[in-house]
Amino acid sequence: MKRSKEIRRAARRPVETFFFRLTGVVIPLLPRTVITAMAHLTGTLAFYFGRRERTIGLANLDAVFGDTKSRAEKRAILKKTMRGFILTMSDIFWFSRHTEKRVRKYQRFVPDSGPYFEDKAHIIITAHAGNWELIGLESGLRGLDVASVAATTKNESVDKLLIALRERTGQTIIPREGALRSLINRIRANGKAAFVLDQNTSEDEGGIWVDFLGMPTPVSSAPAHLAYRTGTDIIFAFSQPISGGKYEAHTGQVITPPPYDKTQDQDRIVRELTQQIMDIVSRQIRSHPESWLWSYKHWRRVKPGTDPALYPVYK
Repeated sequence: MKRSKEIRRAARRPVETFFFRLTGVVIPLLPRTVITAMAHLTGTLAFYFGRRERTIGLANLDAVFGDTKSRAEKRAILKKTMRGFILTMSDIFWFSRHTEKRVRKYQRFVPDSGPYFEDKAHIIITAHAGNWELIGLESGLRGLDVASVAATTKNESVDKLLIALRERTGQTIIPREGALRSLINRIRANGKAAFVLDQNTSEDEGGIWVDFLGMPTPVSSAPAHLAYRTGTDIIFAFSQPISGGKYEAHTGQVITPPPYDKTQDQDRIVRELTQQIMDIVSRQIRSHPESWLWSYKHWRRVKPGTDPALYPVYK
C-alpha cells in the first residue's frame, strides 16, 4: 500500500510542476481587476461546492464564536475568507511580474515607520490572514534582512519554484525542519526571523499547549524560545485586505522577553511568552475574522484530559 502511494505521488509530480509553471506564466499577465474578479468567483464557488472546507470552516467558527454570531454571519465570514485565500494564492504568481511596482501599489505598511523598520533583530509574528506573503515581499523591498520560516512541499521542484518567488525581493526562506540554529545565527547578525504562528504543531515537533481562541492548542515554542534565549523583541505584522485588491500590513505591537536567566524555570517562561504571543494573535483574529483562514483543521488535536466538547467536530 505504501509503495503504491509513493508511485502515484511520483507520477503526479511532473504534472503538478507543469501546472505550477503554467500558472506562473499566465496569472502575472492578467490585469488586477481580472485577478480579483476570478478570486471572488472561485472563492464563492469553493464555498458552495467545497463541502469539506465549508464544514471545517463553520465548525471552527462555531467553536470560537458560539452564539455571539448568527449562522448567516458565520457563513458570510467564511465566504470572505475563502475568496481572500484564493486571491492570496493567486498573488504569489501575480506579484512575480513587475514585482516592485506592483508591491508598492497594492501593499503598504501601517504605520509606515516605527520599530518594525529599525535596523535591529526582531522576531516577527504573523498569521494566515489577509496576504501574509506580501509582508515578506515588501519587507525585502524596504531593505529589511528577513528570514521567514516555511514548511516544505512534497514536490521538490514546486518547492524550489515557490521559494524563488518568495525570495525575489530579498527575504530568505528557511525550511521549518532544523531552522532554530540558522535563526539564532541570523538574530546574532542583527537580522529578523519571521513565523506564521497559527498552525497546529505536535509536541514531538516542538509544540506546547497554550490557549488559542479559547481552546488548548499545541503551537510552536520556537519564537518564544528564540526571543528569550537571545533577548530579542517580538513584533507583530498582520495583513488586512482593503478595497481595490490592496492590502495593509499593520505593525507596532511589541513584546519584550524577560532577561535570560538559566536559574529560572525555562519551560514556564517559554510557555508564558508563547501564551502572550497567541493572545495577540487571537485578538487580531477575533477583531478581523473575515481575514483569517478558517477552513483548516486548526484544532485537530485535543489536549489529554480536556473535554472534547470544547473543540470543533470535524466530520
